[in-house]
Amino acid sequence: MGVGIGDDKYRYRTLPLFLDGRWNFGEEKQRVFYGDFGYSFAMKNKPGKEVIIIMNIISQEGIYTDAGIGFYFPLYKKSSLLFSLGYSYKRIKNETGVNICPYAGRCYVDYSPYDLRFGRLTVKAGLIL
Repeated sequence: MGVGIGDDKYRYRTLPLFLDGRWNFGEEKQRVFYGDFGYSFAMKNKPGKEVIIIMNIISQEGIYTDAGIGFYFPLYKKSSLLFSLGYSYKRIKNETGVNICPYAGRCYVDYSPYDLRFGRLTVKAGLIL
């Protein structure tokens, strides 16, 4: 069991902080199941170049999970290479505000809430010393 931190660059950039659990199995314990569960904290995000109207992204935080299977390849003494394949899931709730300035009247901000869900396959490689 351990703690991890990352830098996710999905559509909205977040900093996931998570608990990491690993379970080795097989004859020589060279295979591993892993699971991560945590929370993604918002990073500074800006709208893309395709956005003409000025937008304000209010918040973008939510749960983060990652699970998969990996294999250890022994190198020398206690060191080894680790390769794994998994699936990462992130759910973000945010609120985006668009500045609206009609020809007549005062300007105002129109807020829209979003419940976004992102998933992707993950491939990881690491060196264990």
